[in-house]
Formats: sequence, structure tokens, C-alpha cells
Amino acid sequence: DELLEKEQIAEVVQQVRAMSGQEHDATLAAAGVTVFEENCASCHGDDGKGNRDLGAPNLTDAIWLYGGSVDALTHTVTYSRSGVMPNWNTRLSEADIRAVSVYVHGLGGGE
Repeated sequence: DELLEKEQIAEVVQQVRAMSGQEHDATLAAAGVTVFEENCASCHGDDGKGNRDLGAPNLTDAIWLYGGSVDALTHTVTYSRSGVMPNWNTRLSEADIRAVSVYVHGLGGGE
């Protein structure tokens, strides 16, 4: 959705790699802290541990559904993934999106 510039995507990808204990560019990761706080933490948490109720995965563990490489993470941040609901922020408020997310998650019988 062009929310982030290419450089910001590169920074936040390195920050996520740092959070998960992977090899990373420390300079880009340091800049990515702010990008993460401003764009990702509301769902993934300040610590990156995720929020299952929102469908936001833990970014600090070694479980990567689509891969944790720089290329895979860049693709995920840039284009999202087909395993999630499409963007509804132009039709629903943030509170409504969160409420629907919790409701749908509850239907799935997840932990």
C-alpha cells in the first residue's frame, strides 16, 4: 500500500532479523526500531512477540511461515501475504478491524 518507503522497508526488515536473533545489518536495524514502533508494534507488540488475538505472529522466534530471509521478509513487508485478510482500513475503523480479527480468530478454535 506504499505506506513505507523502500529504505524504511530495508530498515524494518533488518530490525525484525535482529529481534529474531538472525544475522543483520546493525545500522539499518537501529534505524528500523522507529519504523517498527510506528508501523508494526500496534499488532506485533513493542517486543515483537505478536498478538494471536489479532493474527500477528511472533517475530522473535524461529517460526517463519513464509521464510525469514531478507528477501522473504522484504516481500512480506512490501506486499503482505495471501494468508491474511485483505486490507480493510479504507472501509473499517481500526477498532472495527481489531474486533473482526478477534471474532474470526475465535471461530477458528485457535489457542
